[in-house]
Amino acid sequence: MMQLWLAIAVLLVLAMVFVFWPLRKSVFSAAGAKDEELRARRSLNVELYKQRQQELKSQLDQGDISEEQLESLQAEMDAELLAAAQSDTDKSVDPKRNGRFVFLLAAACMSIFVFAFYDYNGASTDIELTAQIKAKYQADRDAIAMGERPSPALARKLMASLEAQLEEDPENVQYRYLLARNATDLQDYPTAITAYKQVLEIDESPLVMGDLAQLLFVVSGNEVTPEMELLISKTLEKDPNSHVALGLDGIRNFQTEQYQAAITQWEKAIALLGPRSAGAQSLAAGVLKARGLLAEQSRAAGGTDASVAASDIVENTEVSAKATPEAVSAPMGLRVSVSLAAGVSLNPAHTVFIYARAWQGMPMPLAIKRVQVKDLPIEVTLTEAMAMAPGMSIASFEKLELVARVSAAGSAMSKPGDWQASKGPISNSPADSVTSLVISSQI
Repeated sequence: MMQLWLAIAVLLVLAMVFVFWPLRKSVFSAAGAKDEELRARRSLNVELYKQRQQELKSQLDQGDISEEQLESLQAEMDAELLAAAQSDTDKSVDPKRNGRFVFLLAAACMSIFVFAFYDYNGASTDIELTAQIKAKYQADRDAIAMGERPSPALARKLMASLEAQLEEDPENVQYRYLLARNATDLQDYPTAITAYKQVLEIDESPLVMGDLAQLLFVVSGNEVTPEMELLISKTLEKDPNSHVALGLDGIRNFQTEQYQAAITQWEKAIALLGPRSAGAQSLAAGVLKARGLLAEQSRAAGGTDASVAASDIVENTEVSAKATPEAVSAPMGLRVSVSLAAGVSLNPAHTVFIYARAWQGMPMPLAIKRVQVKDLPIEVTLTEAMAMAPGMSIASFEKLELVARVSAAGSAMSKPGDWQASKGPISNSPADSVTSLVISSQI
């Protein structure tokens, strides 16, 4: 920000030089002409004084006036000449002083106008927010590089700045979208949902609709709601290549046992994401499961084509399995030990959510266990059987984050006042070790 103001100051100085230097020259020219006029007037007054003096001497020689009268008239002439000289002195112009005054006055007025105009109409707030965003994401990258989870402090600070700016400019779609994304990162889902909906009131962007549908899926406990179905349909109508909407549409079809439709949508999403991405590998696991269920469904239905359909499904399943070995080499489970830190006293009836989620990925739990504070300390095992959505299990991601959160309201969404502990990244490779989570910090 300081660099911006320095640049404005330099440009302002240059502008004043180009604009006011000609004005300064004109002031000097005008002042010179005025002085020339005053000098001519003084010469004329002196010349008239001398002529009158000669006339008085002639009148004295001719006897028209006496010595006393001459002295009196001479005194009057001297007084008049002195008064005229004093008047000319008062009207004289110092070009340097007046030119400097005009230059400085005009420069001050222009500076005040420029800074006031920019402060009111300029983009200084945008520049400050951009600097905050860069600082936040740089800190996030540094934390990830060190194997730590990014601190939420910068995200909260950015959210406060965005909310303050949105009070002055409520129609700013970019600010509101950034607010929704940051609220999602902080698991402030009500704020995020409200912000996404406000963006859609201004601009029905398929990107925003997809993000909102995904967030609603998380909030609903991985259940497809009518609102979410409408968002998926509208997103795919506007952007048939939205991998988020395709993935969610596949889940919707899977949950209604329309396995072939689910496979079709997931395979489209995999092609868009690239087979080596973490998201594609997760969807590929869902495709494998859907093919197996589709084969069972075909066998149960019977009919002349059942065996043929089943053989095709098995063949396709084998191809998918070869393409995504990560999807089938799943660990049996993750052992987690959860306890309260010394000095932390909580209501024994409060709910404790113990879950695993993708490291630096979607906030949706991949496996979750619910207990109460009175059960602590406790050791649990998070397994693939606890998956809340097809293709979204702990086997689908190489790196995971383990979280234990105490909720006074018993809500799956985190709220200010909750107590939490987390650790990551954790490998999903099979191991007998136990990951310890000690709940010691309050959100």
